[in-house]
Amino acid sequence: MSISLHRFCKTHDLPKASVHRRAQTLGLDTSDGLDDAAQAKLLKEFGRVVTPQVTVEEGNHCSAMSLQVGCARSNLEQFRTDRIRQALANPQEFITSLTGFLDQLEEGMGQAEAHQEQELLQVHQLKRQSQKRIEQFRRRADEYRIKTDLLASIQNAELDDLQVLAEETNALGKPAVPGQG
Repeated sequence: MSISLHRFCKTHDLPKASVHRRAQTLGLDTSDGLDDAAQAKLLKEFGRVVTPQVTVEEGNHCSAMSLQVGCARSNLEQFRTDRIRQALANPQEFITSLTGFLDQLEEGMGQAEAHQEQELLQVHQLKRQSQKRIEQFRRRADEYRIKTDLLASIQNAELDDLQVLAEETNALGKPAVPGQG
């Protein structure tokens, strides 16, 4: 008989997230509920033993006989030593709390991993963009160096020519120096 994952967890007092994760790990499909075999596997995984429900019919060949043994109430104190035994008040509550707590930690770990992976992807993209931009700048710096060197060379040549023209202009209309001539 197939039952829903929710009903299964509620019936057996198990945390739904843990059961779902374990079912995935075991390759059990929970989308259409859990069949008997899946239920048995999950119960075994969580340390639960389910006794099969069997109806035994005695038939009509038996007659009932009653024998009274002991009293209606017994105390085991007489069979014990003086040693005090400690017991866990609610083991199921303990394992449920433990499992829920660890599930939350695992979920937090998953979120932290996803966040860190996102950051890594972002850093990788920034690195690629930075490398591309720096390479563009290097090409532009090389272009600038070549262009400014060429412009400086042309400008210096032009200034040399201008200086020659200025000297020629300054020489115009000057009286000749005696003895040159």
